[in-house]
Amino acid sequence: MDATKTLGDYTNLLRRRWRYLVTIIPAVILVAVFIAYSLDVSYRASGTIMLEPSSLPANLVQSTVSGGAEISSFAQQQLELTRQRVMTRENLIEIVKTIDPYPDAQLSERGKADQIDNDTSMMAVDPITLEPLTTSNAFSLYYLNEDPKRAQLVAAKLLELYLTANRRARAEQAKDAYTFLTTQAKEIEISMRKMETQLAKFRGKYGDALPQAETRNLAGMDRAQRELEATQRDIRTVEERVSLLELQVAEVSPSLTAAVGDWRTEMAKMRAELALAEQKYTPEHPDVRRLRRSIAEMAAQGAASTKESGERPDNPEYLRLRSQLVGAQRELAALRQNAERSRADLMKFEGNLTTAPNVEPEYVQIVRDYETTQKNYQNLQEKIKTASLAMNLESEARGEKFTLIRAPSKPDKPFSPNRIGILLLGALLGVGLAIGAAVLVDASDPTVRGAEDLTDIMDDTPIGAIPMILNEADRRRRWQVWGSVAAGFVCVAILVAVRVATAS
Repeated sequence: MDATKTLGDYTNLLRRRWRYLVTIIPAVILVAVFIAYSLDVSYRASGTIMLEPSSLPANLVQSTVSGGAEISSFAQQQLELTRQRVMTRENLIEIVKTIDPYPDAQLSERGKADQIDNDTSMMAVDPITLEPLTTSNAFSLYYLNEDPKRAQLVAAKLLELYLTANRRARAEQAKDAYTFLTTQAKEIEISMRKMETQLAKFRGKYGDALPQAETRNLAGMDRAQRELEATQRDIRTVEERVSLLELQVAEVSPSLTAAVGDWRTEMAKMRAELALAEQKYTPEHPDVRRLRRSIAEMAAQGAASTKESGERPDNPEYLRLRSQLVGAQRELAALRQNAERSRADLMKFEGNLTTAPNVEPEYVQIVRDYETTQKNYQNLQEKIKTASLAMNLESEARGEKFTLIRAPSKPDKPFSPNRIGILLLGALLGVGLAIGAAVLVDASDPTVRGAEDLTDIMDDTPIGAIPMILNEADRRRRWQVWGSVAAGFVCVAILVAVRVATAS
């Protein structure tokens, strides 16, 4: 027979099983109270720091420490780097020596330092409301300890280490950046000197064959060519004049009294033949060369015979022509030297132009490397200036830095355990267990209770009902049971009260 349960049925069920409610619920609550006041108490001290922007505009002086990232992301990076520097075992051991956070704990200094690390946490918070956030430029440090005063002292010491380490780290980073850039600049400067020496040697070796000398070489070659052509024209003119003067000198007697010798007459004829041959043939023609050679031999023989005879020239005309001939010969020698010099210059310029294509790739590479190195050096000099300003900025603590916005205070109530939460949980658990036990016991009990159950079973209304009649023995037994239960509750309550008083 399945009948739908109503609210009245459940009310009657709880009324019938009230004993479970009045025993289980208080028992569970007392247990919860005992547990809440038996757990170790921890006080949490907290302080808040914030990454404060630079006091100077970024476009005026830019720090070499800033990563250029978003302020919250950069703050998180700075906090993590600072945490790694602060939460070292050496720093925590110094705190243990100064402020012993766990005087009653049987731990070594290293063990206490590790315990401080375990009891410390950081969290990003809103700088105004101090509510936890995912990302922020403000962070709260939390430290747990059984003693509220020690919790405050250790939290304050940790925050002081964070602030000091951050300032020191930023100053060191700025100094390291300046030192690194200076070292790099010196290395590049040494490299530039080597390149300048190499470039100077290369220019000394191939100075006139370098690409930039092409125009000068072409102009020099053109000038040397013109000078050579002009000199050759002058040489031909002077050669003709020398030939004419030699002919005239040969025809004139050195002495006024002596007659002209046969060799002079013969040489005059040969000079006449040479003049006709030069008009017909080139200077390299065999007849021209033969006549010149014969004239030279005859002149040498005549001069030798004149010298042997001791004849001294005294003919003014002869002396004049002879002087003009010597001058023309000297001029011819000078012109020939100029021609040789022009040919040498022409060959030099031609050699430079020929060598230039072979030298150009190596020279261009050297110049390109030098210009690149020079640009890097100039960029480094600008960075060194910025790094120097940034180093001064960090040394004077005017850059981005962590600032204390809330100092740790002495906590006035325990952070853990959450006694209110434990008591509420105990009350809910007690009510649930009591109701569950009552429902379970009632569901497993086949007893017929009252006229309503008979009506449901028999489908008929009973004539009457006889109530339960308790005699003296029943009442005495009931009082004994409830007295024992009450005594047990009183003992437990006293025990819990002593525990609460001790914990408080």
